[in-house]
Amino acid sequence: MKIKLSEIFVPLNGKQDYSIDELSFLSLQPDFIERISSCLNLSYLEQPALEGGLCFAESNDVRPEFRSTFGKKDILEIVTLQMHSSQVNLEKDKVHFPQNSQEFFSKALREILRIKCEKQRLRNTMLEQRDKLPRKDLKVYSENICQQLWALIEQKNLRTIHSYLPMGSEVNTIPLLQKALDKGLTVVVPKTLRKRKMQNLVLKDLKNMELGIFNTYHPKEASEYKGEYDLIIVAGLLFDRRGFRVGYGGGYYDTFLANQKHALKVGVCYPFQTTESVPIEAHDIRLDLFLS
Repeated sequence: MKIKLSEIFVPLNGKQDYSIDELSFLSLQPDFIERISSCLNLSYLEQPALEGGLCFAESNDVRPEFRSTFGKKDILEIVTLQMHSSQVNLEKDKVHFPQNSQEFFSKALREILRIKCEKQRLRNTMLEQRDKLPRKDLKVYSENICQQLWALIEQKNLRTIHSYLPMGSEVNTIPLLQKALDKGLTVVVPKTLRKRKMQNLVLKDLKNMELGIFNTYHPKEASEYKGEYDLIIVAGLLFDRRGFRVGYGGGYYDTFLANQKHALKVGVCYPFQTTESVPIEAHDIRLDLFLS
């Protein structure tokens, strides 16, 4: 199946000649992905595409490597591999999109999608197991982890702590945070923003909270903290012996942790949330240790 570049990209101001780099700034034609999904007999979801991604349905009828959201860069990978010059003409130049869906993604991209699918499977499994834990067990495990964390804080004389605020069946760090406040330590917690960003707020009172996006909560009328941290406490769904984790898939903490070179990064989880090895991607950040 050969397709003109004008059938893939929307040109700007009638211009027809573009460098390969310039293609990345063009919008995709709305009909293009529908045509591809129809060709490959996949179910296409429109909303993620409108939000900047391209998505095939999460369905058992769809092969696993297609059960993921992917972006324009993945289309560009297919296009640019076939270009022999740095300049292309939208009206004249054509690219071949294989009829065989096995060839639709590169080997490297198929591996990325395989990892994403495996991570999602692990997330679903761990969430289901965690939510089935009796409340009394959650309480005992959380108290034990908080004791380990406090021993670590005292042993290393850590004075500035960043911690998630627990939700649902997560390890309950609230007693630890209250103790840290009582002892005069600086406690910072995240406020979840859109586009995988966090704002870090100084916690003063655990009772003065307000709701945020995605059913999260954060301190009300709190000041933003922009300094360094001694300790960062990280939640997760599965941790391995190397220090890698499977989180919730939002990417918030990977982005945040990537800029924290000196802080001690500690994951917390229940005993069944550990394994020898989890699938990792290039952006995943290794923790220093985890406590369970």
